[in-house]
Parts: sequence; C-alpha cells; structure tokens
Amino acid sequence: MKKTFAWLLIIMLTGVLSIPVSAAAASSYTPVGIEIDSEKLEVEAYLVSGRTLVPLRAIFEKLQAEVKWEQATKTVTATKGSTVIELRINDVTASVNKKKVTLDVPPMLINQATFVPLRFVSEALGAEVAFDEKRKAVTISTTASGCNGGQVHTGTIDPAGETWTACGSPHFVKGDFLVEGLESPVLTIEAGAVVRFEKDASLVVGNEEPGGLIINGSTSKPVVLTADSSGPNAGFWKGIRFGEAAVRDKASITGARIEYAGEEDKGALYLGAAGLQLNMTVKDSEFKNSLFAGIHMVDNSRLSENSGNIKITGTKAGTYGGGFPIVTYLLGSHLVPNGTYTGNDIDAVRITGTNTYDILTKSATWRNVGVPYDMEITVTVEGPSNPVLTIEPGVTTKWGPDTFLEIANSNGGGLKAVGTKEKPIVFSGNLEKQSGWMGIVFGPKAVSSRIQLQYASIEYALYGITIYEDLGPIVKDSSFKNNEIGVYMPLYEPGQTDYRTGHGNTFEGNGQDQNID
Repeated sequence: MKKTFAWLLIIMLTGVLSIPVSAAAASSYTPVGIEIDSEKLEVEAYLVSGRTLVPLRAIFEKLQAEVKWEQATKTVTATKGSTVIELRINDVTASVNKKKVTLDVPPMLINQATFVPLRFVSEALGAEVAFDEKRKAVTISTTASGCNGGQVHTGTIDPAGETWTACGSPHFVKGDFLVEGLESPVLTIEAGAVVRFEKDASLVVGNEEPGGLIINGSTSKPVVLTADSSGPNAGFWKGIRFGEAAVRDKASITGARIEYAGEEDKGALYLGAAGLQLNMTVKDSEFKNSLFAGIHMVDNSRLSENSGNIKITGTKAGTYGGGFPIVTYLLGSHLVPNGTYTGNDIDAVRITGTNTYDILTKSATWRNVGVPYDMEITVTVEGPSNPVLTIEPGVTTKWGPDTFLEIANSNGGGLKAVGTKEKPIVFSGNLEKQSGWMGIVFGPKAVSSRIQLQYASIEYALYGITIYEDLGPIVKDSSFKNNEIGVYMPLYEPGQTDYRTGHGNTFEGNGQDQNID
C-alpha cells in the first residue's frame, strides 16, 4: 500500500489535464456520489466540463494517510510513512520529499476541499474505477491489493513474456525496451493499463530476434501509452517499432491511445518488415500529437483487413518532412482503414517508397477515407496475376511533379476507377498547375476489359491520359481540366476513338483536348 500511495501522489502532481485553475463553488458543477470498496463516502465527486474530480482528503484518508490543511498559505500536506507531499491551491509548484515538482494543473478548491481528477486515482490504484450513469456515482474498488503501481521496465523483456496490467499502472519505460528473444516472447498490455515513456524511450518489437506485442484495450478501458512529462511535445518518446523478426500472428493493437510519440523520420507506430508480409491489426485506437506520422508502414508491411475505427490527429512534420496521419509504401495503401484523419499538419495519406516508383503486383483498393492520397512516387500496376487497382468513389489523388499512374506497360494490369456524379474520383497534381504531373498512362499491354474510368476528373497533367493502343470507349462521363493535352494517343490513326464526343466527357482549360486534329 505504501508504493500505491506514493505513486498516487506523484501522478496526481505530474498529470496533464485542462481544468480551470481558479477556485469554484460546488453549485456550478454536477455532483455525483463516490464509493470506495462498496462503502459510500460522505462526500461527493463533481463533473466539471465532462471530467470527474474527486476529493483528495477522502480518498487518501481511506488509505490511512494523514492529510493536513494550512489555511494561511492554502497548503495541503499529505504524509504516509516516509513520503511527504506538499502542494498549494492554484500553485503549479509542489514538492515530493522536498524535491520540487512542476505541475501543469494546480489543485482545485471546491467548497474549500482539494479536488483532483479521477483519472489519476485509477492509474495509481490499479483499481476498477467506473462511473454509474444511472446512479450518478463514482465507484472505486481497491480490493485487488498487491498491485505495485509504478513498475519500471528497461532492457529486454523476460524470455517467457510479460503482461503489463492495469493493476500495475502506471508502468514506466526507460530507454529502448526490447520485446524479442530466442523463445519468441510476447508483451501483452491489458485493458486500462497506463504506460509512461521517458524522453526518447520506445518499444522495439522483433528487431533482431522474434517477439510480439498484443495490446488488449477497449473503447471504454483504453490502454494509454503516453509521455512521462508534464509538458510533452510531439516526438517526446520514439514510439512503437516493429522489425523484421516480429511474430506475424502476435502483432495487434486494440483500444489504445498513443500520444506524443514519433521521430524525425519515423511515425509513432512504425512497421518495418521487409521479408514475409506483416499484416498488423490496429482498431478502436487513437494517435495524438505524433511526430512525422501516426502510422508509418514501409517495405512489406500493411494494416490488416480487420483494422478500423482509427483516429489520428495533431501529427507534426519533422526535419525530414511528414506531418501526415499515415505514411506508407505502396503495399500499405491497400484498404487503408476507415477512420478520422484530420487535424494534422497535412491531412492526407502519403504514399512513398525507397525509389521514385513502385510496382503494384497484387490487386489493391484505395478506399475513400475522407482525406486525399498524396502520391510522392510513380505507380505502375502490372504483374503475372493481372492486378487491378480499384479506386472508390469520392477518392482524391494528388500527384507530385514528374509522377504518373501507369497501367500495364510490360505485363497485364488494370484500373477500375468508377465514381459517381455526386462523388467523382479526382486525379490532380499537388502543384495545381498545367503539367504539374505526368497523368495516367495506359501502356501497350492494357486491354479494354480491365479498364474502367467513369465519373472521374483528370486535372493539371502534362497528358491527362495517354493511350498507346485504341482501347475503345474506356473513359466515360469524365472531365479533363487544365491539362497540356487532355487525351494523348501517340500512335493515333484516323478512325480511332474520339473521346470528345459521344461518351459524356467534358474538356475545359486544356492546351489541346485530344491530339487528333
């Protein structure tokens, strides 16, 4: 219990929460009951701006701590064993055993009682903390005693694996904590656990030897991975890194909130498997205030089809760019999970690679996820299996200078980009100027049966579309705007398809609509 008390105090003093600093009257807040181990306390908690505040004295005296109040200086002194905490109302400076601690949020007075956020109680006690909406009561269960909150993790995982519990929260990670070993250890983090990372710390999973990570949170009891700081910035800690040796069926994140992670050139969650394909499941999770990217996938890594309900916000660009919610190589662009990807430096899914181009050899679908796809590379769709790139209605793709989308140059491939009148598919250049990108190229191996381009807008390209062989009316109900040439047929012969008439296409602001005159 001594450890529980000490960590409870420290966390309360170093927590981050946006609560008004000034004292307030209880009448301005919504009162709720409070119970500890099924015993109703003769005090109330309060709902303030959607957050629950609980009385420090009542909670700590229940733990048999001594709490004193000095009116003259508005100072609270809490003592248990050898631990002495001093804090003052509306003062961001406190002390733990005479060591100064800077608070982001000072304690708050309600009816002359000191109140602190309920979140800190749950983190420190490792207890079941809940809010009963029907009874308007906060319930705290400390019966799972034996929990030693404040466990510190450093070095390498136990060869047999580890489970980080809510009971043992907050967990503290120092340095690069390696989740790997000859026995393929797995780190499991259970619902409600809180993990705090020191500056530049990280979780490294399967870098040189096998290892796995399973985060088992939920929307009601998320796993929180955050900075061990009262004033963190994006990239305070380096994030979660999956390497080549990651155990493929032991890689999942459910119900997590990951904050202030990332590096100058790597996102908060970095998937770096280059050999056997890594399909990572991420669902019901939130990434906040990341550096470079919330999720960053390279080489042969991507998110599984079971992923979804992801929110990424507050992502910042680093020295080497970024600032996107998701940065991925071409493989990871398939079935980007549905989610919320706004409120970042750049609200787009960046598709990039080690080279200036990449080849899509397996069929893929670009979903409409509410933000554009930002193309840094040329994409070629072709391969022995005749892959098809399917683009959903409403998708916008923005292409960098000198990039293009190529279909079936030296092998079979296809494109299905069928929008609707209300939700057209947009192919545009990042620069939004004529010849800002190269356009769409249907190569010598393209066949009309594997190409559909309808209700699309092709804009700001050198050649909106290039067709090497007459494929017939493969483009319908589409618009060509501000291109050097709307439709370019380098091997055109009289009698071949005229896309300007009879197919519902429109042309506006092009240097030339089609090179057949």
